[in-house]
Amino acid sequence: MARRGNPEQSRRGDDEGHDVVGDETLPDAVADALIDGRSIVMGGPLGSGKSFLRSRVVDALRHRGEDPIVVRASAVLRRTYANVLEAVSDPRALTLLGDGSPATPPIVVVDDAQELDAVSLAALFRAVHSGRATVLMAVTEPRLPTSSTDEVVDVIHDLWLSGSADRIELPRLSPRDADRLLSVFAPDDPFDSVARATILWSADGSRLLLRALVDASLAALAEGRDPLVAIADGAAHGSLGAVLHAHVRDLDDDQLRALILIDRAPGISRADATRLVPAAVVNELRACGLVYDDGSASHRLSANRVLARAAERVCGRERSEAVISDALDRLHRDDGRWWSAPLARLLADRWVRTVARPSDLDDVSLGFVERVILSAAREANGVGEAADAVAYAAWITSDVDAPAIRLEHRLAEASLGGGRAVLPVLDLAENERRQAPTLMTARLADGAQAADVRHIVADDALVRSREAVADLRLRDAVVLTEHVRRDPTTSLFRDRVDVELLAGMARAYLGETAAMREALDRATRLFTSGASFEDTLDRLAARSYDLACHTVAGTDDRETVERLAFERDMAVRAGGPALAAASLAAVLVEVRNGRALAARRELRAAAERAPHLGSESLAMIELETAYALALFDHPREARQLLGSVDVTSAASRMLRHSFAATSSVVAAAEGRISEAHAHAADAWALSSVTDAVMLQIRDVHRLAVLGHPHVEQTLEVVRGIIGRVEAPCGHALMRDAESAAADGERAVELSAGVLRRLRAALSLREGRDVTAEASQPASSALLTAREREIAHLVADGLSNRRIAEVLFVSVRTVESHIYQARAKVGASTRRELGAAVAGEARPEKKPTSPPSQMNARR
Repeated sequence: MARRGNPEQSRRGDDEGHDVVGDETLPDAVADALIDGRSIVMGGPLGSGKSFLRSRVVDALRHRGEDPIVVRASAVLRRTYANVLEAVSDPRALTLLGDGSPATPPIVVVDDAQELDAVSLAALFRAVHSGRATVLMAVTEPRLPTSSTDEVVDVIHDLWLSGSADRIELPRLSPRDADRLLSVFAPDDPFDSVARATILWSADGSRLLLRALVDASLAALAEGRDPLVAIADGAAHGSLGAVLHAHVRDLDDDQLRALILIDRAPGISRADATRLVPAAVVNELRACGLVYDDGSASHRLSANRVLARAAERVCGRERSEAVISDALDRLHRDDGRWWSAPLARLLADRWVRTVARPSDLDDVSLGFVERVILSAAREANGVGEAADAVAYAAWITSDVDAPAIRLEHRLAEASLGGGRAVLPVLDLAENERRQAPTLMTARLADGAQAADVRHIVADDALVRSREAVADLRLRDAVVLTEHVRRDPTTSLFRDRVDVELLAGMARAYLGETAAMREALDRATRLFTSGASFEDTLDRLAARSYDLACHTVAGTDDRETVERLAFERDMAVRAGGPALAAASLAAVLVEVRNGRALAARRELRAAAERAPHLGSESLAMIELETAYALALFDHPREARQLLGSVDVTSAASRMLRHSFAATSSVVAAAEGRISEAHAHAADAWALSSVTDAVMLQIRDVHRLAVLGHPHVEQTLEVVRGIIGRVEAPCGHALMRDAESAAADGERAVELSAGVLRRLRAALSLREGRDVTAEASQPASSALLTAREREIAHLVADGLSNRRIAEVLFVSVRTVESHIYQARAKVGASTRRELGAAVAGEARPEKKPTSPPSQMNARR
């Protein structure tokens, strides 16, 4: 029989179609080929969508008037030596067991063909070769190329290799399709960005696992639990546990051991991992995505946590613990000839848990013990887990008095002062700024060498640079950062990145955008130089600071946001305290894009994942969120968040200014004009005595838009300096401030237009006109005609299924359009999407033609 369609060719456009889960034309092409008598082998790993595609092919066949025989093979039947064809309810399946020729050769669709028993497999093959049937076989293949295949799978492959069948490869979900499919499974966007990224990373490109993870995460949210905890700790049982087990059961012993090792020692270098498990296995796990390589100079590895813990359950507690014991014994046995900080920390955990004091350890030198504890304490301090560092140091001090360990102990105690651990997200060195006196005192008291003293001087210069930025003494900060940059003792990579970011922030506040970009470019070059800057928290902090510079200067930040999203994904892979830091970084992105409710959600997620967060950095982020909430029609939530921020007279000038500015817009959103004027004047009073030109411009713009009676005096001050400002955003804000002041309005009540103007100023980029930004509907320039049409139907309260019926399209197409439209207008829910087009003219309706046969069957 002649072929009428080529299913393999139709797969090429999969990523270009509008269907969330694949190419809309593929089921039709497969159905056409089967009708034309071409059998097909459809292969792919577990979760690649074989069952989904098979069901759509069956629908397409039935729509064309065909009545296929649907066979579902089963491991239960196979293992009990039952005949699958005899178990099928369709009596036509029994005819395939004989040699007779049916009047019309049937189409047989087989799911999970790898589980076929020998009798059924032989009968189907005879029918294909004799032309008595056409068969679609969906077969699950091993994820890893070196995994052993079942004999049945090999035989099915031979059907294709012999030319008796075509073949369709179903790959794992691409990241783009996985993200879109998640929006179908959870259409109201209930997850914060870190939870979403974790679900996508954990799903490992599997539709089946993605669905199970989403279901478990939604159930956790309904119970008020963090989805991350639910999918990590609650995956031992239930449907998610079963799916996870299915995804790791074909891994061999070496692959399971490697996953367990890398999961228990996150951040272990590839070189150290391959001392303990075969290099070929590590490389294979990296190639297939079960293990992630961070691309740094040391190639630090992290495992897919949910699958690695499923691997532990497959191995059992005893075998899993043996994997770690063997690794730690090897570290000890080699007596320091190579070193792994993650393994040293695991060894320290074991000693603290099982041994009373270092002298009780048999066959372990005190020198080796000291090195392990020092490495573990540094690792713990580096990732923000100071309590562990204190425990390590306290355990060893009974037998060993080491200055370096005493130093780590003091630093950890400084971090725990008042029971508040600090995550340096905006202020790169908020931790270090508080710890600097302790650091210098400890080093000098412990007999620091001359080189150490020189480094302390460099540290002190960096501390003073940070203090100058926080106090808005920006010219001082420029001089100090230039001194640190030129100082030959500034050799630590972290310090070199830090000084460029501080210089960038100082230049941003001064409105010197060219110099700001030069400093940020130098920091980026350091990032990409291959040097060691591998701590996830530090990288997130640096990228967040980079974004903050662009926000202050009002410059284009698209590349910075992309880099920050990349660091967020790296934090998801690293886990631990980095997750809370990633959530805080996401707040900045959402505020910058005007998504106030999404920003509040990210802030809450960070607080849940690190309930002891503190520092001025967090207060600044909370104020930024309250500012956005006030401007985007959520004054009650803004007031609640503002009330939770405690700003004392000892706070930095930057924080006090942010508090005054936020208090002003919150009062304005509540309609309290006198209070709004007073707080806006307080913000101006704080910035006017500094050289923070960009803050002064924003303050005078706020005063003008709010109609402050004495705005002309402040305008006169800024007119004298605006000519020296490079930032286009500053000039755009000044033009709008002059316009607002010229209107001469001194209204008793604040209009909605005032808030729209302030809202536009919040996210202004590259000097675009403020008035035009404020008056432009969010959706009109962004949505396609179809997206706008669907958005209006959403606003009318129609469900996705009803919209699909009205427009004669599939539900999946509606879901895809809604997902894309929400992303364009920054709507976190369907309701917000509907609100974005409310009041707009509806698209003109075109005459509706009768639905096509393909759509009618849906």
